[in-house]
Amino acid sequence: MENKKNFWENFIAWTIILAIVEIFIEDFSRLGGWSISARKILILFGFLFDLIFTIEFTIRSFLAPKKKGWWNYFANEKGWVDFVSSIPLILFSSGPLVIGMFFNGSIRSLAFVGIFNILKITKILRIARMLRLLRIVKVFKQDDVEAAEQRNTHVTKAITITIVAITTTLILSPLFPKIFYTMDNGLKTKQMTYSSLLQNWKKSIQTRDSQAIAYYKMKVKEDKNILYLFQGSNTIVNKIGNTDIVDFLKNHYFYTDYKTISSFGFKLYYTVQDIDQENARINLLIETIIVITILSLLIFYTDKSNA
Repeated sequence: MENKKNFWENFIAWTIILAIVEIFIEDFSRLGGWSISARKILILFGFLFDLIFTIEFTIRSFLAPKKKGWWNYFANEKGWVDFVSSIPLILFSSGPLVIGMFFNGSIRSLAFVGIFNILKITKILRIARMLRLLRIVKVFKQDDVEAAEQRNTHVTKAITITIVAITTTLILSPLFPKIFYTMDNGLKTKQMTYSSLLQNWKKSIQTRDSQAIAYYKMKVKEDKNILYLFQGSNTIVNKIGNTDIVDFLKNHYFYTDYKTISSFGFKLYYTVQDIDQENARINLLIETIIVITILSLLIFYTDKSNA
């Protein structure tokens, strides 16, 4: 029985490490513009890790009443960390991504697919797995059990405060768009810019202002993020060659990498990879800060225990 318990704890510990590595690789893949197939594999791995952690939390919750009670597990044995790093993620992050991936985004308008994107904290919740590693791995020398428990408590509190502070900043960041960059602000700005361009283009067509029409056409051609623009059956700008736009997007872009605007008789396809890359860069910065904080605390308290 003890061997099975040790095997399970070791399995979860290595899964946590792999899940943390996957988080970094996933952001690097977005930043580096990796192939769609590579990104899909990373998303599937992320979903698998979230599924494993959800199963673990369910099992621990089921067994907790037979020990010291469920609330003791949740409050005192870091069960809340198990929860925030499992169920919310599979419901509102990796789960919807996998669903959208298999349906190529055709159901991305459903409410449950993106409802939690409002909070923008799922990436930070995934970092909470690092807290779980402190519970599983015996970081400190156990020559003084009471002192070791106190050190673990101090480290856990410090890391929790760090994660909560960063998460709170992310939640409040949309309220201060001039101070904090958010992906939502970038998307809204780009959508407003393109909508305004199409509206002005439509007015130019109505007034038969050939100079203005030529200007807006040049603007669209020079914009590297615009892929395709047509009005009715008339193709105005085509940067994808003799390929069907739907097939092209399916083969070259993940369904979250592009957007469309249908207004004023136009339909515009454009990428948002530049915004996604900036978001990935910010994620990597946040994740690195958290990792450095954790490692610094572990080194500090390990040296302290060795003194």
